[in-house]
Amino acid sequence: MPDKDLNAGLKEGLEELAEDSEVDKNRVLDFCKAKDIEELINEKETLEKELSNLKEQYNALYNEAARVKADFYNYKRRMESNIEKQKNSTIAEIILNLLPIIDNFERALNCEAERESAFYKGTCMIYRDFLNVLAKFGVTPIKAIGEPFDPLFHEAVAVQTVSDIDSDGKVVQEVQKGYTLNGEVIRPARVIVGKLNEETDKEVGKDE
Repeated sequence: MPDKDLNAGLKEGLEELAEDSEVDKNRVLDFCKAKDIEELINEKETLEKELSNLKEQYNALYNEAARVKADFYNYKRRMESNIEKQKNSTIAEIILNLLPIIDNFERALNCEAERESAFYKGTCMIYRDFLNVLAKFGVTPIKAIGEPFDPLFHEAVAVQTVSDIDSDGKVVQEVQKGYTLNGEVIRPARVIVGKLNEETDKEVGKDE
């Protein structure tokens, strides 16, 4: 009987020890899980901070790149504008030196009585060729006769009394042709402007 009781006690003791071991094992597992979760939380917070820092760095670099791009674009545009202005200035200077030659052609054509002569026809051909070459560079004659006087395009050298009310304030005669280069005036047209006769003006007023 004593051996039997001893075995029973030993068995009971082993079972209790096994139960205690299982409890300890669960505790260890719970502790490890808690520690892993805490580490994961800490790691998550660290990664979030790093991500936030990376976003700030990205935004700073993006803004800097955008600023550099804008500065380069503005610089390029200024350079292109300056080059274009310099080109137009050079062309304008050359053309201004050529305009007196064109003026002489026009005087010669206006003075020539024989419009069917070889001289007149040859001069006309050279004159037209000259104007065609200038047109390729953006040179255009300014409209004058019959146009309302415009100080941006016309230079009044005299005023002529007119009886026609439709000619009042308009160009009635062109003394010297004016020209534009790509829309910019390089030489205004020298013109005579019509001014309505005062007596005619009074008569018109009475009729109204």
